[in-house]
Amino acid sequence: MIKIKTNKKVVSDYADLILNSKGNYKSVDSKLNSWLLANLTHEDRATIIYIKSKLKSIISSNPKGLESIIKDFETKGFQSTIYDVGQEKLTSLGKEIEKIFNYKGFRKSAKAVWLANQLKIKSCAYCNSQYTLTVKHDRKTKLLFHLDHFFPKSIYPYLSLSYHNLIPCCASCNMSKSDKPYSIKDNIHPYLDSLDKIAKYEATNKSLALFLIDINKNENKIELQLNVRTKYLGNLKTENKLKNYKNEFKVETQYQQFKDVVGETYLKGLYYNSYRKKELSDFFKNSKNITLTQEMIHRFIIGNYTEDKDLLKRPLAKMMKDISEDFKLI
Repeated sequence: MIKIKTNKKVVSDYADLILNSKGNYKSVDSKLNSWLLANLTHEDRATIIYIKSKLKSIISSNPKGLESIIKDFETKGFQSTIYDVGQEKLTSLGKEIEKIFNYKGFRKSAKAVWLANQLKIKSCAYCNSQYTLTVKHDRKTKLLFHLDHFFPKSIYPYLSLSYHNLIPCCASCNMSKSDKPYSIKDNIHPYLDSLDKIAKYEATNKSLALFLIDINKNENKIELQLNVRTKYLGNLKTENKLKNYKNEFKVETQYQQFKDVVGETYLKGLYYNSYRKKELSDFFKNSKNITLTQEMIHRFIIGNYTEDKDLLKRPLAKMMKDISEDFKLI
């Protein structure tokens, strides 16, 4: 799970898109007003009044703020009016709120495309193994990825359009992730935490030794693990978050499919010493008059991004960065 970068202006602009009516678009605020006018004596009217009073915070609050809203919503008794715990489904009022926020309509709208363009994410924030692209075809722009809800919209429909509750991810991760309530205490949140800081992918030394015995036959013997970084060993809170992440998204199982990438990177580590890196740099400088930055040299050799800031630009970037560091390529 790679940390997603954002800024206050983008969040503010997004809130304006959702909260203000424009053209044929009827904002969430307007729809809440319409519901209140049409339901003057509804027994759970207070639930909608609360959501309307907190609407801007609901749309723009950071993850911890959203969790506070959830707790306040539950404390005031509103959650029971929209979600039936026994039946594990939304009540009739919950379905009304789901309709008002209209995530399905948002998902198909230009607003979702705008959000995707602002985030500039090209790989799944959860697994970093598949692309999350926005493409234009026949004058229509489509999102070729899912937007997962950290706090499930099936339980908290009023958070279905919250900026920090929309996680760009691949279909596999969205289907793998359960609809059980998540908490910031127990789960890695991609707007707060960085898997790259918490853990690293490592190929076991034994499996690499077996690979070298016969690189043409033993590639499948490579073992790749996702381990907590040394600085967090013994940190039970962090170790628990990592454990929950691995159980939820099955990333270690997924990454067994990329043993060939690990093998190729390992061989590059054996070949590209400092002399050969300089030889590469000199070739472009002397024959092409091109000066390669160290970052570009690393990308050229590894075939992926290696800077922390770029890990969501291409699938497998984190894993390849981790093993390249271990193999002394970078």
